[in-house]
Amino acid sequence: MQSFKRFLYIEEYLLQSIKYLLQLIIPLQEILKRFLYIEEYLLQSIKRLLQRIIHFQEMLKRFLYMEEYLLQTLEFWQLVFEFEQ
Repeated sequence: MQSFKRFLYIEEYLLQSIKYLLQLIIPLQEILKRFLYIEEYLLQSIKRLLQRIIHFQEMLKRFLYMEEYLLQTLEFWQLVFEFEQ
């Protein structure tokens, strides 16, 4: 009988411990959920930023091509004027 009481006591203690752990885990889970939302938001922001950078690079490429074209045109006209003189 004594060992049965001891077993019940241990069982009750374990159940209380599990209950306590669950009470700790649930708020922790909510905190982690917030971090996941923040992480998702940051990842989306980084993705948008990278898309803008790529777009900006494309714009710069066009200007570089235009600049290269203008320089070649200028060189051509300089050669033409030198040849005429």
